[in-house]
Amino acid sequence: MLDARLLHYFLVVAREQNMTRAAAELHIAQPTLSAQIAQLEKQLGLKLFTRTNKNTILTEDGVMFRARAQELMELMNKVENEFSIGDGDISGDVYFGAAETHIMSYVSEVFRSIQKEYPNVRFHIYSGDAQAILERLDKGLLDIGLLLGTDHQDKYDYTPLGRYDTWGLLVPDDCKIAGKDAVTVDELPALPLLLSNQYMASERHLFLPDGKKQKVVGSYNLITNATYMVEQGLGYALCLADLVNTEGRSLRFIPIVTNVKTESYIVTKKYAYFSKAAKLLLKKLNV
Repeated sequence: MLDARLLHYFLVVAREQNMTRAAAELHIAQPTLSAQIAQLEKQLGLKLFTRTNKNTILTEDGVMFRARAQELMELMNKVENEFSIGDGDISGDVYFGAAETHIMSYVSEVFRSIQKEYPNVRFHIYSGDAQAILERLDKGLLDIGLLLGTDHQDKYDYTPLGRYDTWGLLVPDDCKIAGKDAVTVDELPALPLLLSNQYMASERHLFLPDGKKQKVVGSYNLITNATYMVEQGLGYALCLADLVNTEGRSLRFIPIVTNVKTESYIVTKKYAYFSKAAKLLLKKLNV
């Protein structure tokens, strides 16, 4: 079984890329740290580092193991926090994953109402697309997820929030369609689109009229960096309303005229264990 102490040592060395600096940070002797890393490598049967005169560099196996070690440490910290809670007031940490959506404004109001009553509850937000959030739910790194659309999988429970998002285009304010109040689905195939990974993974068929293909010029993960691509005229970002503050920027959001509504869902892993704080959040969200 892997020792949490060895994982911590490994992650510090991986970050510092220098055994001497890592040993100083950990307040142990450098030979002791080297021996501990060698013990971990022997236990795993892997060479994790390549050592030079000045640096300690991760091998390809080391890079892969670092990702797993970070996840293990997060999970161990989460479990420790959950079981350190006594029988008194509700307290502790809730790990919440969310796709990009203005509905997080509502969820944050619920967070705040809980903290007013239980000030020792802490909320930790992870933002990402559906695949990333489901993976973290699987590994126990998240308690609850907020996802969009209906791409349901059997091993999760999906509860609709009764709240919806509006699709549209984020465009430069000097482009040929900037003066429109709305665009139709039929206009989309002729426009240069930047699509989110979230859309491509679960909503790719929403805006394909009569089997026509979209003109995809690029993609993005989260909308913040995509706004700069839009400002430079690289394309129009297909995104949800109310995610970008266009005030003072050369941007405009134009809604798409469509009957399609994208509903938000609270997602949890089936038969999952929930801390008192996480149970309270689900209750407040009417889940």
